[in-house]
Amino acid sequence: MNNSKTPDWTGKKIMIVEDVETNMLFFRAALSRTKATLIWARDGMESIQLCQSDPGINLVLMDLRMPNLDGFRATEAIKAIRPDLPVIAQTTFTDDVDTDRLFQAGCDDYLPKPIHLDDLIKAISKFLD
Repeated sequence: MNNSKTPDWTGKKIMIVEDVETNMLFFRAALSRTKATLIWARDGMESIQLCQSDPGINLVLMDLRMPNLDGFRATEAIKAIRPDLPVIAQTTFTDDVDTDRLFQAGCDDYLPKPIHLDDLIKAISKFLD
């Protein structure tokens, strides 16, 4: 991706809900040039707590398969607190992902893993630009 296509999300805060550290490192590297602030929730429970305590979060990248509380239930809880907060689901399990359930839970979009950088930027741009 060249510089002209890199969005400037200075002042925007993206919460990445992801239990796998290497996936979080991918998001950190992929989004570093956008100047967005990234915060990491390691599971669904932590993501709900952060949405309650931090009204500055502008977008959520939600893993669906996590211990303690999955991304479907975490999204439902987040949307109950902040119905207008965009949530983009991301999951490796594309064959058995029930997209109807995903959208019923409140997800606004979803990205299959492995996530391509251009697809990630386009999906987030729909909500932050």
